[in-house]
Amino acid sequence: MQKKILSLLIYVFCFGILSAQDYPYAEFDFNYIRTDKNKILFPGDSSDFEKFNKKLDNLVIKGDGKIRIIHFGGSHIQAGIYSGVCRKKLQNLYPGLNGGRGTVFPYGMSKTYTPKNIRFKWTGKWETCRNVERKDCNLGVLGISATTEDSSASITITLNPDYQKYEINKIKIFHDTGKKSYKIRLTADTSSYKITEFPEKGYTLIETGKNINPVKLHLEKTDTAQNSFTLYGIDLENDFQGIVYTDAGISGASLPSFLKCNLLENQLSSLNPDLVIISLGTNDTYGKTFNPERYKKHYIEFLNKIKKAVPEAAILLTVPNDCYYRRRDPLPFTADAEKVILDLAKTYNCGVWNFYEIMGGYNSSYLWHKDKLMQNDLIHFTKKGYIIKGNLLFNALLKSWDNHIEKKLKS
Repeated sequence: MQKKILSLLIYVFCFGILSAQDYPYAEFDFNYIRTDKNKILFPGDSSDFEKFNKKLDNLVIKGDGKIRIIHFGGSHIQAGIYSGVCRKKLQNLYPGLNGGRGTVFPYGMSKTYTPKNIRFKWTGKWETCRNVERKDCNLGVLGISATTEDSSASITITLNPDYQKYEINKIKIFHDTGKKSYKIRLTADTSSYKITEFPEKGYTLIETGKNINPVKLHLEKTDTAQNSFTLYGIDLENDFQGIVYTDAGISGASLPSFLKCNLLENQLSSLNPDLVIISLGTNDTYGKTFNPERYKKHYIEFLNKIKKAVPEAAILLTVPNDCYYRRRDPLPFTADAEKVILDLAKTYNCGVWNFYEIMGGYNSSYLWHKDKLMQNDLIHFTKKGYIIKGNLLFNALLKSWDNHIEKKLKS
């Protein structure tokens, strides 16, 4: 009886809010987009997603807890448009769901692009390393690092309030914490902040007495043995309940790229996501030939790393989009990757968002390009196309939660 009452309360609460605003499901005018297929599939057990949806229940109804999402991928994710749309929609679905921006990095240090909703400035000379490069370096969740020997270097982070207003008072900086590393500090006009170092976990936590934007950080040499500093990422959150969504994308990244990240498990464990989304496959399948067994082997290794680091997290595998090889012919291997993903989802009890099928399947990229939803390379999307993709992902996640609520009402 108590379960039924709780389910009814959830339904009434959700219905009341949805009635007070535009219904959150986006609609599309392109008949080749299979919105009827836009849902989370469960070839195996769905219990991990049930845990995730129950956390969403508690967050929305009770204002209890914090949900963290990490989305791995390549250039589609580094651009931050479609993952950014999903983040913004999730954080604005109901009042009080804005838990922070998530983990960010000054990608411009490596002369590559940063999501438009965040701006970085820095001083000092920095040398970067990405997981798509043939370099010997330590890497973490974001697949990128930056090292400086300048003890007076600084980094300033400004969040664009026109995109989304964030209240930030907890800053977790992942960095080299050895004896030879400089310390990192906050540049602020107030002394009401606390710095705690967690060398075994590889980060420094700064907690401020007030919300700050921009976030200004500087290095400090406190010992003669210190001679460098390596940055892996900066997590921007707050003390409130809500949703935090990190996009961990590196342009050109494949599964082997993230398998190179030796600090990934430790940092993933520290971030402790409730949902891990994996959007890797375009760069694995792109070529004249494709070995599904090798792709599967790499995927298994990556899934095992995630399971070891965060065994309770729900995992969502996304099927790569249809694309063309060198703008000449539709790539035939996405369907092979789709089979591997569906098979692994059954074994590892993951959800699947089959975007390949949703966008229209084989050669559908031609139609998206014709309607100016894909760029001329027929691999990447235009801004409008990425916005549609982000809305589709949000719709699928929301539908999964809707189904969860309906099951509660029937039980």
